[in-house]
Amino acid sequence: MSKDLATGVVITCLAVAVCTMVPMAGLIGSAFIPVPLIYFRAKLGHSAVRTIAAAAVGCALLLGGPVEALFFGELLLIGFVMGELMARQWSLERTAVAVCIAVILASLAGMLGASLWSGQGPLATVSDGIRQHLELSLLLYQQMGLSREQLDFLQNSLDTIQRVLVGIMPALVIGSTLMVTWICLLVSRWLCQRRSLPFPDYGSLERWKAPEPMVWGVIGSGALLLVPSVGVKLLGLNGLIVFMVIYFFQGMAIVAYFFQKKQIPLFARVVLYGLIAIQQVVMLAVIGVGFFDTWFNFRKLKKPLAPG
Repeated sequence: MSKDLATGVVITCLAVAVCTMVPMAGLIGSAFIPVPLIYFRAKLGHSAVRTIAAAAVGCALLLGGPVEALFFGELLLIGFVMGELMARQWSLERTAVAVCIAVILASLAGMLGASLWSGQGPLATVSDGIRQHLELSLLLYQQMGLSREQLDFLQNSLDTIQRVLVGIMPALVIGSTLMVTWICLLVSRWLCQRRSLPFPDYGSLERWKAPEPMVWGVIGSGALLLVPSVGVKLLGLNGLIVFMVIYFFQGMAIVAYFFQKKQIPLFARVVLYGLIAIQQVVMLAVIGVGFFDTWFNFRKLKKPLAPG
């Protein structure tokens, strides 16, 4: 094993171990798990990435168990697929779609395997898994010093939260996959450029925008919420969540564009990005900016076109 390959194995396994054993680190650090695979794919090639991914999955299985191995396996799959498609110079949009398809298929396979193992149906297996994670989250909130009133409210709402999460699970999988892909794209691009490693030329990400006809998907999803059917409402809600994530990216591109245009200092950018990350109202505002950019063309990139 070469020195670089050994370094990749150690870094990735250490990241998996920390995220597995330290819950707070796992909440934030898990999104960066795919980055070493993208980096070492550009540096060492695809055979090395397979070795790194296999070692990391084994580490997760040893430290956490099958559920953790499946979770980190899907994160590593994101890095593996991104690295391969970047090497093949796929477009940004095609890469994101392919990563989502790969994760969805892996999730379905894992859900089927878990249901066969437990002897329950796939839906019951997912529901039980969500319940376990909600109870663990409640325990974590208790350790963080949440007030008794807030804890009681969450405890009494667990059944409702569980049902809602089961219903929007498709959107959560797609949305979280897109979010992790976006984070890993930014971090891996920075790393590869610093190390003079090959990286696709996606152009200026500050100028990225969603396809204009996508606005009709938002309108259609919103209309489905008005239909008096739980199944149809859930379909509309799933669609809205996914589209909100996509327009969040467009909103962030607009924010980054004006930060660059106005030459905002780095420290101020970090503070403002942190505010977007932790304040839901500000995040919703960014999503709104991305959505209405379809008509207002805030960056004046070209003459706005009517969607459709």
